[in-house]
Amino acid sequence: MGGIGKTTLASNIYNDAKIKENFPKRVWACISQDFSETKLLKEIIGGVDGNYKGAETKAELVSCLSSLLSERFFIVLDDVWKPDVWEDLLRYPFESATTNGRIVITTRDESVARSIRAEIHYVDKMDDDSCWKLLHKNVFEDDDEEEEISSFKTIGMKIVEKCDGLPLAVKVIAGVLRSMDRSTIEWNKVLESDAWSMSQLHEKLPRALFLSYENLPSDLKQCFLYCSLFPEDYKMHRKDLIHYWVAEGFVKATQGDALMEDLAEDYYKKLIWRNLLHGHGDNTWCTMHDLLRSLALFMIRDESIFLGNEQSPNTNPLSKLRRLSMVNAGEILEVPDVIKQQKCLRSLLVWSSYKTKIVQNELFENLRYLRVMKRSNTRLESLPDSVGDLLHLRYLNLNWTQIKELPESIGRLVNLEILNLSDCKSLHTLPKAITKLYNLRCLRLQGTPLSYVPKGIGKLQRLNHLEGFVVGHDDRRDTQDDEGCGLEELQSLSQLIFLSIRRLERALPGGALVLTNSRSLRTLILECNKPGYAEEAIAIQRNDKTYNELSPQSTHLQKLEIHNFIGTGFFSWMMSSPLSASFPNLTSITLDNCISFPQLPPLGLLPQLQSLIIKDADAIKTIGPEFLGPRASSAATSFPKLEELQFFGMKNWEEWSFGMVEGVGEERRGAPKLLPYLSKLGLCGCPKLRSLPPLGLALPEGLRHATNLQELNINRVHDLKEINNLSSLKSLEIEYCRRLEHVENLDKLEYLTVELPGFKQISTTDADGHIVHLPQWLLELLGQHSLKKFKLRCSLPVLKTFLKGGPNWPIIQRIPEVKIVGDWRPSGISYIRYTKDPPTFETIERNLKNRRHPKASSLLRVTNACGIGG
Repeated sequence: MGGIGKTTLASNIYNDAKIKENFPKRVWACISQDFSETKLLKEIIGGVDGNYKGAETKAELVSCLSSLLSERFFIVLDDVWKPDVWEDLLRYPFESATTNGRIVITTRDESVARSIRAEIHYVDKMDDDSCWKLLHKNVFEDDDEEEEISSFKTIGMKIVEKCDGLPLAVKVIAGVLRSMDRSTIEWNKVLESDAWSMSQLHEKLPRALFLSYENLPSDLKQCFLYCSLFPEDYKMHRKDLIHYWVAEGFVKATQGDALMEDLAEDYYKKLIWRNLLHGHGDNTWCTMHDLLRSLALFMIRDESIFLGNEQSPNTNPLSKLRRLSMVNAGEILEVPDVIKQQKCLRSLLVWSSYKTKIVQNELFENLRYLRVMKRSNTRLESLPDSVGDLLHLRYLNLNWTQIKELPESIGRLVNLEILNLSDCKSLHTLPKAITKLYNLRCLRLQGTPLSYVPKGIGKLQRLNHLEGFVVGHDDRRDTQDDEGCGLEELQSLSQLIFLSIRRLERALPGGALVLTNSRSLRTLILECNKPGYAEEAIAIQRNDKTYNELSPQSTHLQKLEIHNFIGTGFFSWMMSSPLSASFPNLTSITLDNCISFPQLPPLGLLPQLQSLIIKDADAIKTIGPEFLGPRASSAATSFPKLEELQFFGMKNWEEWSFGMVEGVGEERRGAPKLLPYLSKLGLCGCPKLRSLPPLGLALPEGLRHATNLQELNINRVHDLKEINNLSSLKSLEIEYCRRLEHVENLDKLEYLTVELPGFKQISTTDADGHIVHLPQWLLELLGQHSLKKFKLRCSLPVLKTFLKGGPNWPIIQRIPEVKIVGDWRPSGISYIRYTKDPPTFETIERNLKNRRHPKASSLLRVTNACGIGG
């Protein structure tokens, strides 16, 4: 039965902390009814961190997968419809793996589970009380009055009775109730709705799903139904859905300044809020439950169709198909004759069709009314000239194709709004005619190795998303009219909300602010290539001027990225302007490989900054009070909203201070309000880092006022000697910090990860005569009663001291979960796994003598294995 919670249960198991700890390789694979064998194998290979290295056939991929399963694996095969996915495809690589693993499948068909001889666990329907609790959780807020909630229970129980114990039905009905005024009158309307008795639906489709659809406003109905044209279990990205909906005309422009893309994003959020789509990754992508997809396909059966493998359209001769979605198309893209004869197709979506290379002129001649065309992830090398006859086309997606050129006829697509050419690795030039696409709203070029962008892009004044804009021309001797765009082209693009620019080192400063008119800009990404040694001095002078001319004039800016900058220092618009006024909504900053910045700007002044990532800033030696910004009073807060702070590859950074001296810091800097929301701090590849005296070689004293700091990751900070006074810290990761001496006053620490490769000093002697020693700070941390999980990577002699009866066994015996990995080069690794409850102690060693043979990596010793085992 669908919607009963099988996938939810499997997901809870998959994400359980013990599963993550005990199975280094975890993969979740959705098995649609029309799954591709090779695509599924590639997905699983990728999930185990493997590379299929050009393997394309089923036999090659099966062999590749088998060789990769050398560590314990946990695989979920979700929604299996037929046993052949196991018997004919996955059985051999899993059974021939060199280590043990676990495989969980979910299926509606008990015979599938029995045919592959799986141990069966049944998922039962929920009782009415449990359904009410689920409804309560999804409708009401935590601060709602209990008396008010209880007044809805009687009618709520009657509603959940109609949901027949299905969690999915309860959740979508909760979405309906949540969208209505909270009154018993409105709830009664739901209870008494005719949708509960809808007779035309397939018997396996819960009527609650139809009711939730019927309750949608008309514009949301269209957007919901369109999602069924994606393949089953497909990861639908928010930006893609937004562009599809805009191109299809589902989003109507309103009065005022609201962009259609913003309205479409609101629709996306509402569908998730109503539980009709399931959001993932901070809602950047979503999936659709297969029962909801079945409902949507049923509702649009007269005008839209999804064709799986080798399916033929079975349509009502009186219907007019306007949307066709198909998978696994052949080398030549073909549309069924019945659809071509109707000549009313508006959308043509092609999925999982890597074999497709050719689109013939005849196809477009029969599809003159196309509005949406998706050809991404195919081997398509060219488009016929007849593409220019698709005068109604609004959306064209060619990303990840092998297309080498676009025809000049593309300039006739006067209604085109979205053009996606990202990651087209064989495309080096664009036709001049692209500058005639005056209705274009989105142009995506990121990852495509263009030599230049034709002059005239500035005429496309409706552009609001320009991704991968290339400055200048690869051949600077070129004197033709299309020799490439300068930054001045951007001055007329006043509607931009997203802009990324490449090859900025080729820009010629013009003396005027480039983004003066882009007052709605939300994302700005600036990137240049590193100049050659002989050109470096000229590039530095030019970049200083260029980047100063790129000063954003938008107070709506939310995301800023700077990549590969080289100049004399930070740009004036980040150093001298009052940042809190200039960028009041900036939430994310990434500074990557900006080797010329000797000093960071006063980013502590940004009122909404949540994420700050700084990589490879080679010129920085000191980060001091200037990082916080000048304080008008001791009550002011620095970095008031910052949650994540990461430093990577800061090879010359030596000192970090917040300008406080112990005992007077709070008075001088308002320290109690420093970094109040910081929860994650990372320091990776900062070998010279130390703090200012009198604190010694330690993290800055001001960090103890980051009272929300939960996670600290420190890697290759060789000069660091102290970590202390972090009262809220729960997770600590330390790798390659060779001079670390003191780690203390971390009273709430729960998760500890340490890497001590080759650590040998005088202390304890193991059974083989090696002299090994654990640092005192680590021994003290392991004695903390708050510790729940400990992971250690070390030399093999150190690992052996933790075996039962070894000198360090009593230290870890009381910790709930322990994993210790011994680095045993070049043969592989050995490890210890221990859990306190349930009691489990497991050790594994690799066979050294026969390691060249594929099966020689099998387990030689498994001791007292129980609980989650392999």
